[in-house]
Amino acid sequence: MAPPRHPLSGFLGPGASWRGDLSFEGRLRIDGDFRGRVYSEDVLEVGRTGRIFGEVDVARAVVAGLVEGRLLVRESLVVEETAVIRGEILMHRIRVAKGATVEAKVSRLRQADP
Repeated sequence: MAPPRHPLSGFLGPGASWRGDLSFEGRLRIDGDFRGRVYSEDVLEVGRTGRIFGEVDVARAVVAGLVEGRLLVRESLVVEETAVIRGEILMHRIRVAKGATVEAKVSRLRQADP
């Protein structure tokens, strides 16, 4: 995963699950299961064991686990080699590592979007 630029402000660990809406400041790491909507002006990390089912709207994201649904990343998205993304991706910049699985409609945001 990319080196953190923000201190960790939240963590959903392996074996933990959460359902609902979540907004945060700083950096959030998900290594468990999350179902719902995530919003932030900052950084979301999805670890290798992390799974998100729903909608994500963040400034930056690093994905090493599973994301199914709509993923809107207003600045930069890093897709690690262990990542699986299914659904829809809207992003400004993307970096996809060899070995990652992306089964999604991918669209690039313009500066004035979303």
